Amino acid sequence: MRIRLGESIFARMTALARRHDALNLAQGLMWLPPDPALLEIAKEVFSDSTLHQYSAPSGVPELRAVVSKLSERFFGVSYDPETEVTITAGATEAIFAAVQALTKPGDEAVFIEPAYDSYLPAFQIGGIHAHAVKLSIQPEGISMPWADLFEVLSPRTRLLLLNFPHNPTGRVLHPEDVSVLEGLLTRYPDLYLIVDEAYEYMYWAPDPMEVRAIPPRSVRQSSLLRERSLIIGSLGKVLGATGWRIGYVLAPADLTERLRAIHQFITFCAPTPLQVVAARYLGEKPERVLYFHQALLERRRAFVELLRAHTNLAVIAPEGGYFVLVRPLEKTLSDQALAEYLTCEARVAAIPLSPFYGDGTDPGWLRLCFARPMEMLTAAAQSLGRVYPAALPSAHPNE
Repeated sequence: MRIRLGESIFARMTALARRHDALNLAQGLMWLPPDPALLEIAKEVFSDSTLHQYSAPSGVPELRAVVSKLSERFFGVSYDPETEVTITAGATEAIFAAVQALTKPGDEAVFIEPAYDSYLPAFQIGGIHAHAVKLSIQPEGISMPWADLFEVLSPRTRLLLLNFPHNPTGRVLHPEDVSVLEGLLTRYPDLYLIVDEAYEYMYWAPDPMEVRAIPPRSVRQSSLLRERSLIIGSLGKVLGATGWRIGYVLAPADLTERLRAIHQFITFCAPTPLQVVAARYLGEKPERVLYFHQALLERRRAFVELLRAHTNLAVIAPEGGYFVLVRPLEKTLSDQALAEYLTCEARVAAIPLSPFYGDGTDPGWLRLCFARPMEMLTAAAQSLGRVYPAALPSAHPNE
């Protein structure tokens, strides 16, 4: 099946932001400086002439060992670095390779929308019949569509693709989700999970005014789910260096073997020197995976406060990750038209959610990235307030 051609919403909104000199809160990348210690290690590694050739397709052994230790430390679950950990050229490649590894043309798969825009093309390229079920996105909370999912699952379904913390909504894995998934895999013995955990360590206290992280959760913490899951991670997100394109996959040995058979013919290996940098940086101090937590939590609190103070937009603070959702109280434009209008008139670029749906569903919400300098977030909230000025404080819909 041919995939839909055309410019992605991320590229389009970024270009529009540049054209209008707008504050770019559209792209989901870190505009906070990396740890200086990371850059110092990078200088040392890049000066070593022996580290600029191909690595093994499975990844540099030191990095695979580090990824395994991180899983054990933060989730209490170990993976064999030799047979159960694979380094990839970013999480997007990992997702594509995982989909192709677990399916064949004509198989059925299910995924949750709104969805990261690489999911559907991965299914389409593989000739897979994909069914989407939709999250419920309301100001008071975001609900998993378990009832709808049960309706579309069948004995022919081979794959369920999930994302926690979820992009773009920030919804995280809840304990009750694990129970539901265990029931699904018991009911359907031929069903496998791919779980995109690109923001895996970014689990926040439910109250956005509380600057506190909570222990992350993962399906791998269930022994049943671990044996039927491929977990996708992103070291680019962890390091605040998304341009380095370092991802990984954790999976049981039999599923890893299938994954590696596909991965070797896509990119062969991730960039060797960058793998070595990541291994040394995280190997020295594993707690460095939390390097950006304090800054992100402070920005989550501040940005939500600023939006509520300056605008009358409905605001959803994330349970994880670094995106806030906003929408007007009354919908007069499509979300894409609204995003373009705000970029041109308020000089604030956002991502509309409709491109995260295969059928173009428009829930009315826009995604704003708060992994930005504080002064940019302040200016963005003030600019949005000139278009959607705040009502009386007591009348705010989020209070």
